[in-house]
Amino acid sequence: MAGVSKEEIIQKMEELKDGARLSLQLSPTFGAGAVIIELNPFHNEKGQKRYLMWWGKDAVKVRATDPFMASDKAKKIASWVADRLPHWLA
Repeated sequence: MAGVSKEEIIQKMEELKDGARLSLQLSPTFGAGAVIIELNPFHNEKGQKRYLMWWGKDAVKVRATDPFMASDKAKKIASWVADRLPHWLA
């Protein structure tokens, strides 16, 4: 079964409202970790990135850590996630 495409992730990221997030599960080949992508509610402030991404074993605990990646470009984060054959979490 095919994973979620980079284009689909980018589209969903660009539709996010402040503080909203996307949750994905990586393929077991890549450790089956959870990925959370959030539109940073403070992205309009100087020095803040637009998107934040967390990655870890547990979707609940991963959010309590510092972001794994931050970027103003949806493509950078979406590419990293899409390369690991993700599926949407319910």
